[in-house]
Amino acid sequence: MVEVRLLKDLTELEKLVDSLIPAEDRIVLKPNLINSNPPPTTTPVDIVEVLARSFHTRGYEVVIAEGSGWGETEEVFERLGYGRLERYARLVDLNKDNFELKRNPEALFLKEFECPLTLKDSYIISIPVLKEHSITKVSLSLKNMLGATLGEGRVAKKGRFHKKLKESIVDINTYLKPSLAVIDGRIAGLGGELSSKPKKMGVIIVSNDLVAADAVAASLLGFDPLSIAHIKLAAEVGLGVSDLTKIKIIKEY
Repeated sequence: MVEVRLLKDLTELEKLVDSLIPAEDRIVLKPNLINSNPPPTTTPVDIVEVLARSFHTRGYEVVIAEGSGWGETEEVFERLGYGRLERYARLVDLNKDNFELKRNPEALFLKEFECPLTLKDSYIISIPVLKEHSITKVSLSLKNMLGATLGEGRVAKKGRFHKKLKESIVDINTYLKPSLAVIDGRIAGLGGELSSKPKKMGVIIVSNDLVAADAVAASLLGFDPLSIAHIKLAAEVGLGVSDLTKIKIIKEY
């Protein structure tokens, strides 16, 4: 049975992260920094700092990588305080990264994908906020990976994926295959993805199954996970488990 852990605070998260021993040399931390609005629209810098410091202290190469959809990534990093994390990690704008072209004839929509080289051969951690979304209902660890792509244009840089959004979300996660979800639900974001209203939830959701993590997170927001099209589709193609009856929820708070 797949496990999803519900943690109460950053101290519990740090203990858990310190026990992880990835085989990869590079750790890529992917927060949700869609724009420069403060949390809970975006991922708080303190939760990323816990992860960056833990892996850096143990000798891993750590990268904090994002491709903002509604802003210039370098400016977003600076405005949200991510510059202070350069003592632990390198900050990378994925909108401008070099890439290699991957092909998958079995993909649902993206038969070809420009995979940022920063993410190659890396242990990828998706670190979104527990947040609602105007189109997909929720924006969690799977949806967060749309930002781990090259951007186009000045605004709505990831708009090309909206032609078939649920399929694009699933395809990107298939190409990139994140290893861990850390969803910050200490303060959840309600009402939309670009300017969220805060709601205290007091939980951090962690799992190595992103689909299961998102299913549990969606349920905490009051949604049936199977009503979320991209979560349901991700489970159908084998990316993880969306059935709550097949998920062991371990509460540590």
